[in-house]
Amino acid sequence: MKRTITSVLTGAALALGVSAAAAQDFPSRPITIIVPYSPGSTDTLARTLSEGLSNELGQPVVVETRPGAGGTVGAASVASADPDGYTLLMAVSSVQTVAPHQRDLPYGFDDLTPVARVAVGPNVMAARKEAPFTTMEEMVAYAKENPGEVSFGSAGTGGATHIAGEAIARAAGIELFHIPFGGVTPAIAATVAGDVDLVLGFASAILPQGEAGALVPLAQLSEERTSLAPDLPTLKEAGVDLALPPNIGLWAPAGTPDEVVNKLSDAVKVAAEGERFTEFGKSTLTEIDYADAGEFTEVLTEEDAFFAELLPSIDLGK
Repeated sequence: MKRTITSVLTGAALALGVSAAAAQDFPSRPITIIVPYSPGSTDTLARTLSEGLSNELGQPVVVETRPGAGGTVGAASVASADPDGYTLLMAVSSVQTVAPHQRDLPYGFDDLTPVARVAVGPNVMAARKEAPFTTMEEMVAYAKENPGEVSFGSAGTGGATHIAGEAIARAAGIELFHIPFGGVTPAIAATVAGDVDLVLGFASAILPQGEAGALVPLAQLSEERTSLAPDLPTLKEAGVDLALPPNIGLWAPAGTPDEVVNKLSDAVKVAAEGERFTEFGKSTLTEIDYADAGEFTEVLTEEDAFFAELLPSIDLGK
């Protein structure tokens, strides 16, 4: 029995030694970043970041798109990957803080380890140009006088923009009429055409329409005014006590050694603050906002608690 216990303890010690050595030598081979969406803005952002990461880590960083089910297919594949730092997820935080509250998934909040945040959207709410309001305060007042008559378009039922619209309505004490579309682009097109009163989407999709006079931006959903839209008030400034910034970042599978996570987080900081990535952020109206693993974990924990309370209180089937 003593020999058996000694053998087990010796084996465990050796395993820990190998694990520690592997973490110390990390990375010794290529790293793959999974983007859980079809090729587009997040995919391009990841590929731009991967250039700086590769230079900093001394290994190739390959980006692979694995779309499906609102990002949860790719997120699940990373959650079930070996926790060695060689398979990462780059996505919007809703795959960790929203989706697990909406349906049964093969992963939960604790199955992904935050590595670093690289950017926030921000999301913007805008109105059609002939709407009977031109500010957030006027929209709220109008909606209170006309319950259910103000419509908003989203990228689809149960998606991030739908949830954001319902959350805004709840926080403002108003009732909005939801119209789902098959993506943000058709929702914006319908609002530009005057068929929908309001629309929500990333600044990169909304602000150019505002500059062209096709939409009237009302508010940004960030905590504070971003450098991309310094003249556009936040919801809180407009009297709606809510902030829903879409956090874009990287995750590793749960159980990834702290040494590996910290090494990745440090490399992300260098890459995210590099000239190539920051210039790309400006050109695509993406607010670069790095947060290390610890800070990102705090942000996500708070976000997860918010959605755990919010989602059961709103009807996402409409």
